[in-house]
Amino acid sequence: MRLVAYAVALLASGAAAQTRTVEILNADLVTVEADSGGVVRRLDGNVRLRQDTTLLSSRSAVYDESRSEVVLRGGVRIVSGRDTLTAEEVVYRSDTRVAEARTQVRVGDGESALYAPQATYDARAEVSTFSGGGRILHRGSVLTSPAGTYSSATRVARISGPVRLVDSTGVLTAARGTYDARVERADFAGAVRLRRPDTRLAADSVVYFRRTERARAYGRVALERIGSERGGRGAPADSSRRTFLFGEQLLYDGPAGTAQARGETRPGRTPRDPLLVSLQGRPDGGVDTTLVRAPRLDALRTVAGADTTQTLVAWGGARVWDGRLAAVADSARIVRSAPRTGPAVDRLGLFGATRPSAWADGAQLTGDTLFVTSRARPDGAERVDTLLVVGQAFSARVDSTVGRVQQLAGGRMLAVFDSTDAAALRRLSVWPTAEALTFRAEAGRLAGADRLSADSLAIVFERGAIREVRGYGGIAGTAYGPRIVPEGVRLPGFAFAPEAAPTRDAVFDPDGWEAEVLRDVGPAPEALRPDREGARQAEDDL
Repeated sequence: MRLVAYAVALLASGAAAQTRTVEILNADLVTVEADSGGVVRRLDGNVRLRQDTTLLSSRSAVYDESRSEVVLRGGVRIVSGRDTLTAEEVVYRSDTRVAEARTQVRVGDGESALYAPQATYDARAEVSTFSGGGRILHRGSVLTSPAGTYSSATRVARISGPVRLVDSTGVLTAARGTYDARVERADFAGAVRLRRPDTRLAADSVVYFRRTERARAYGRVALERIGSERGGRGAPADSSRRTFLFGEQLLYDGPAGTAQARGETRPGRTPRDPLLVSLQGRPDGGVDTTLVRAPRLDALRTVAGADTTQTLVAWGGARVWDGRLAAVADSARIVRSAPRTGPAVDRLGLFGATRPSAWADGAQLTGDTLFVTSRARPDGAERVDTLLVVGQAFSARVDSTVGRVQQLAGGRMLAVFDSTDAAALRRLSVWPTAEALTFRAEAGRLAGADRLSADSLAIVFERGAIREVRGYGGIAGTAYGPRIVPEGVRLPGFAFAPEAAPTRDAVFDPDGWEAEVLRDVGPAPEALRPDREGARQAEDDL
């Protein structure tokens, strides 16, 4: 041991002046090899070294002073400031204080830990560069990637390859990104995917905050929600219902169950409004489809006991299509109630300074505010039950026989639909100060017209045709023969523009990027497939 004591004393004499000098604090055996190239010391057994405040230990080591290099093997441990590095083999450069570690590498700073098969640690910068596949553990999260860097000083990881962040709430993956452990913030880009138990988010780039479970997504953003959580949180989701929210920008709040989508806002780019696609499977294998497009879409999910309510609000000019009904309004509000027992109920509210309109079964209904109620039937299909018009209510419908516009006007109006048909009108009721203009036909020709006013009126339909008109209170009217039927008569609040009714292709582009996303997650329902045959027929007609 006298050789060890001599070596320690020799090195210690210059340690105060040379900060790059490595001190030998302990070794069971030291062998010194000297030649013209310098001195090499081989240390074995309980090796402990120090360079200023950096402590190194291992089972064996080779110290080449001329090359400022220490090779440590077996249970290597380096402690520098807040960081502790462990590995099976390390090459430590005393001039740069950089350690190249291999085999079972771990770098920990007290809050985070990096695991990798190999890594380079810079003690001055407190930065670890890993390769060969690494894991960073931090407060219940695991960040994995083939390669990257982690700074203990700033607690920021920078990943240049595919990255995966996993915690108890979900999984976030991307092509590259950074993670700030201080604020638990992930800035990921390139094919970003966030997966939670009942939610999936895809985007070009995402800023995700783990602590609050909130995300800001950009690019082609698609948020998918599976099921309606019948029975409350933790219960199996009703997988027959899937909802997609598409936009160029999206704000997502996991705990609150809210999402806000907006369109493109960058200069020089054509704005494209966000889109909602709601798919409801039926027992017969069909799918009921609802489409909503507007400059801004806000989605909210609330759970009260065993019941779940999903709300969507469309702002700035909403267009709605679901195959049974089409509508336009300055703003729209869709509320879906999914009780644990009983049928689900959808309520659509249409609002705006510009009077909203809805089209169903060939009729246009317009007013200050419209409320539509739909219910799920025993066969699983959803049907429109009622449509209530409040304020300046007006209904117009073309008589298919004579080609005239039948009109109904008043303060309020209630449309009741046939429960056995997708969207067949059964009755229209209007009150107060109700007025109606209807036309009669015989043998396919115009036979006359009736203009009727009353406190309230009701029109009953059968197979799309008027079966009878009922009036109640203060009834007055005029009957016109076929030769004196008035032309161009318009009742108060007249509104009839069938060409303004949103079509499926006007709301949803079957060849757009939203359709690509839907095809990636599963077969597109019939209602959203491109009408190739119809397109070919249109070309032939031209």
